[in-house]
Amino acid sequence: MKIPKALGALLLTIMTTTIAVGAEEKMTYEKAMASHKATYGKYSTQSITEAQSQKSWDDYKQRPDENPSGANSVISRKYKLIWQAPTSGGINTGNFTLTESFRTFDEIVSFGTMDNGTYYQHFRFTPLEYDIAVERKGYATMYERDSVSWWGKFAADNKSFVTAGENAKLYEIYGVTFTSDTSGSGSCTSGQTQTRTTYCSGSNLQTCEPGEDVKTCSAAGFWGTWQISRHPSCVTGTQQCR
Repeated sequence: MKIPKALGALLLTIMTTTIAVGAEEKMTYEKAMASHKATYGKYSTQSITEAQSQKSWDDYKQRPDENPSGANSVISRKYKLIWQAPTSGGINTGNFTLTESFRTFDEIVSFGTMDNGTYYQHFRFTPLEYDIAVERKGYATMYERDSVSWWGKFAADNKSFVTAGENAKLYEIYGVTFTSDTSGSGSCTSGQTQTRTTYCSGSNLQTCEPGEDVKTCSAAGFWGTWQISRHPSCVTGTQQCR
């Protein structure tokens, strides 16, 4: 019986595929581990080990110590001006020196704009975040918003900042200390007030002007809840502050 050409070609294709499948090498556990070590496993030999990263994280003061008395506590920030531009127009180049080491504080906040003086914003970083940036890149960011930034590194005194590059203006730099108010009843004087600075918190929002919350001490000597005194001024996306 003569096989049609089309059927013969189909049978040849099936036989070829069967042979190829049968000859395919099976994946074993040993081969899978060897493949892993040749790719992702190589990152385990980096200069910063997992143990070192964890120790740096554990050593850094993430928040004030827990209050052993069990009373309610409120984390607040105390700001101290540690550098200010010599003129109200800010600086757009050069090095500068803080009044004290940035490592004295829990957090650093810088304020800057674009080179033309618009888009006034703030930028926050901690000493730990600075160390990680210098370890990995050789420099750290002093101020950054979108594509506008100022970068370099501190000298050995942790006060003198050596600028490596910038496309921004700097105006002020504050050192921030985290504090915890764990006091209970009778912790304030009637009529006494406290304020705190607020910022735009949305993922696509930028702060043009900070807002302010205020709380007042009652006649019984208890702190009231925070009330909005002034909303922060915000813009979205790539919009610029006015």
